[in-house]
Amino acid sequence: MIRREIKRFELVTNGERYECTIPFSVKSVLTSAGAELDCIGDAVKFESVIHVDDVALAMKNFYLRIKGLSMPAKVYIGDKLVLEADGVTPFYNIDASGIMSHGDNVLSIKFSSSDGDILYAGISHAVEILRFSCAIIDRVSLLQNHTGKDVELGIKLDLIGDSASVRAIATLVSSTGQIYYGGLTKGEGTITVKDPLFWWPKGQGVQNLYRLTVNLYGDSDVEDTAEIRLGLRTCCAGNMGKIIVNGINVLPMGAVYIPEGDPDTTSADRRTEAYVTSASMANYNCLVIPYDAPTPSEKFYELCDIHGIMVIEEHTSLDSAVIESLRHRSNHPSLCLIDLIGEGDHSDELEKLNEQIPGMAVELISAQPEYIGLPALPSMKTICGVIPESERNLFSHSIEAIAEDGAIRDMLMSVADRYPYPSNLSGFAYASALAAAHQVGEMVKDARLYPDQFWRAIFYRLSDPEMAISASAIDSRARWKPLQYYASRYFAPITVYADFKEGIVGFSVSNQRKIDCIGTLEYRIADASNYTIYKESVPCEIEAMSSVKLHSASIGSYIAGHEREYYLEYYIKEASSTLSKKTLLFVPEKHFIFKKPKIKTVISGQDRRFGITVSSDAFVKDMEISFDGVDAVFDDNYFDLTSEAPVKINFTVTGGMETAYHLKDVLEMKSVFDLNK
Repeated sequence: MIRREIKRFELVTNGERYECTIPFSVKSVLTSAGAELDCIGDAVKFESVIHVDDVALAMKNFYLRIKGLSMPAKVYIGDKLVLEADGVTPFYNIDASGIMSHGDNVLSIKFSSSDGDILYAGISHAVEILRFSCAIIDRVSLLQNHTGKDVELGIKLDLIGDSASVRAIATLVSSTGQIYYGGLTKGEGTITVKDPLFWWPKGQGVQNLYRLTVNLYGDSDVEDTAEIRLGLRTCCAGNMGKIIVNGINVLPMGAVYIPEGDPDTTSADRRTEAYVTSASMANYNCLVIPYDAPTPSEKFYELCDIHGIMVIEEHTSLDSAVIESLRHRSNHPSLCLIDLIGEGDHSDELEKLNEQIPGMAVELISAQPEYIGLPALPSMKTICGVIPESERNLFSHSIEAIAEDGAIRDMLMSVADRYPYPSNLSGFAYASALAAAHQVGEMVKDARLYPDQFWRAIFYRLSDPEMAISASAIDSRARWKPLQYYASRYFAPITVYADFKEGIVGFSVSNQRKIDCIGTLEYRIADASNYTIYKESVPCEIEAMSSVKLHSASIGSYIAGHEREYYLEYYIKEASSTLSKKTLLFVPEKHFIFKKPKIKTVISGQDRRFGITVSSDAFVKDMEISFDGVDAVFDDNYFDLTSEAPVKINFTVTGGMETAYHLKDVLEMKSVFDLNK
């Protein structure tokens, strides 16, 4: 087979032409050319001239492959319409024999504003010209049959050309180097995998992936090759939105994710990697794709496969285009569940889906779930990079312009419930983000402790596509808000909770591990100087994949009259490891009498990897660490200091190289105590 890529195009709009190279979108092309974004009309087209010689025309098979169209489009060769793309089907093969002629042929791809935001019209993958004598692989379909301890991997090839004149051999290689072979007769065959290595969601096991290579042979040489990464696992819908993976009932814990619609993959893939990696670092095991969001890129699913993040796709119908799109990415083990939204009879759609993609798990729900979220300001670094200094107040025109409907009102109410009124925008950004994190925590708590009564532990949303006051955990510049750091605790495999009512404190634990937890529950009452008033230790045993009410105790006599001065610290320990640690105030933060802390810090490390050791002589609530002019991602942030013992936090600088001396010089710290300043 001879493959030729076409990457160079011209954007034609309103009589103007702009040169561009795939990947591109209308927005990226105009931005690169320094043109105004409003210079486009209701339709645009991308043109490329393809030269065809006599040798190409003499080939038995001559095809054009187009993939990565961001929205519906019409494709022309010369004046002839050869394709009406729906914007969902991942790729198209066009038989160009008899259509393309000797010499220059104009390929035109036309987009209309009636089909979506025309600024994001574009192409993410090179157009390919395919010339071959026998046949090429159009698609590889896989079917897993889990029988006892083995897995039968069924392989089926869809071919273009003369399938009778070719043969195929499949090679499967495990992550540990085991190799399996299988011959394919008429494009079909099986490979038996002994003692398979399963793919598990994050927190449940290893994300084992296999590499499948299919070689298609012609008369002598390899005619075509296809490579696929896949994971072996079973998956079906469980009760109350849960997902049963490899027989284990897994609670989806994560956020709604809205992919970028811009097909300019050069920059989009970097942002996708940043967001998915951040989700993994914060213990997410799931991301939900809304039904009205753009289809995620192949890079997104590859990253979710690697990090063990289950993907739930919402759809309102399963028409042919949607099923074709799902079929294209069904080999990804991360694609675990389809939420089919809407009333009515879906039996025909489900039957067709099962024919095309056997085993795809589907959850039928009547309406789109309302995932909880509370708006918060972006990072102050993000605000300062965009909002003029004169406009940096909550009710300025610039701030209101980035607020979603009702966001400022909701933030004011949430901050007023918990915190003293901040004296500046920086303090309000800090307080509003903490309030949002705590509200999400209550939802996650219910889902983890009462899985048979509450829906998934999913909040709205992971990231912002553009600068906004929103419920996201990561802002538009990929900076983590408090919610993202809190999520790493909310979604930890083992989490302990405490509730206080009428003098009684009750402790509950959620264990999402596949093994039991045998350890101790330790708790103490302390004052604002971290002096211990009372402490207790209780042995505990929590079964795997369970939630239990662990212990209750009467502590009212210890705190009576001191509710504004005392706090509760509690944690679960297993051997010498602290699995989950938290504090509980008996009054809202705005009423607690904090003592002014004397904080000491030491920074060590070099290049991009550092550690900061923090200690205090008094109780510190929600300590924020940041650096003026330097971005960093911390192992932990917005944490409490409950003793004079130093706490070490590791962090990675995400920009250029730094020194510990410089970081010490630009260190900034904030806690709830500082809101009173």
